[in-house]
Amino acid sequence: MDWIIAHGDTDGICSAAIALAARKGSEVFFSHPSGLAEDLKQVEGNVVICDIALSSTFLQEAMAELKRIAAGGGSILYIDHHPLPRGFRKEDFPGKMAISTMSCTSELTYLEFKDLIPSDMSRVAIYGAIGDYMDNTYEIRRLLLDWEKRSMYLESGLLIQAIDAGGRDYETKRKMVSFLATNRTPSSDQEIVEKAIAEAISEEEMRKRVREEVKVFGSLAYVLDLKWSMGKSAVYARAYGKRPVGIGAETRKGRVDMSIRTSSEQIDLNELLQEIAPKHNGSGGGHPMAAGARVPEGKFFEFLEDFNALVEKNERKRTVEY
Repeated sequence: MDWIIAHGDTDGICSAAIALAARKGSEVFFSHPSGLAEDLKQVEGNVVICDIALSSTFLQEAMAELKRIAAGGGSILYIDHHPLPRGFRKEDFPGKMAISTMSCTSELTYLEFKDLIPSDMSRVAIYGAIGDYMDNTYEIRRLLLDWEKRSMYLESGLLIQAIDAGGRDYETKRKMVSFLATNRTPSSDQEIVEKAIAEAISEEEMRKRVREEVKVFGSLAYVLDLKWSMGKSAVYARAYGKRPVGIGAETRKGRVDMSIRTSSEQIDLNELLQEIAPKHNGSGGGHPMAAGARVPEGKFFEFLEDFNALVEKNERKRTVEY
């Protein structure tokens, strides 16, 4: 069996759709850095992994599963744009890696499979790039020249809002992957449009709620358990808390999951979270200005305290260096 394992955000879904267009009939599954090793245990055969960072905390476990798949004759294609774990050697990876931190995974996946799919699938790469704030790369700007730019942003906005509305409804995400793989537009699907409009209305109300409930801790602004998009919560928490780092957090099954955003180029969230999260029996990482973390529920406020200290230390250090 062929597998496609992807992150469940817009970039991951668009990447999976492009891969599915090239590898029709593949089983689509969603995962995340902390769960990748466990999810790989069910895989036998060929696998494409899209937009899932290799977590330094679970690297050995993930590599063991990947080596098992390769030893069984399966091919592995890993397409991603997150920084690799510290000390990781690409030559140790038991498959092909198509990686770059300068592009979104949708762009990388399109470039990997473009000879196997219709050229019009480039718009799916554009949707993913816009969804991941990486629509200003050379390749995406070049692809946009073949499309009506305003229409692309409308289609992307509908898709992004509909995905956010679905939360952890992975069956709906799978349907979206299959739909996009057939090269149809989000605006042509009534369910996507209705979900997007409902989410846009909800966002306006939730934005106001974040403004009312945001809490400030040093250089951090956070909201906890809003039952809404953690990424958007983090953006608005940072804005209304007037702090360089915003956190949207949610308590689930004895742990706290976080989306973390910064507007400061002086702060590398990926580096800081890889350093601090394991000290609190957690994991974390992502991109320099957008990342995530997970810690046990009882460690959350200790984590905030130490994370804040590290953020402020990092800001002072870089300011002095500058």
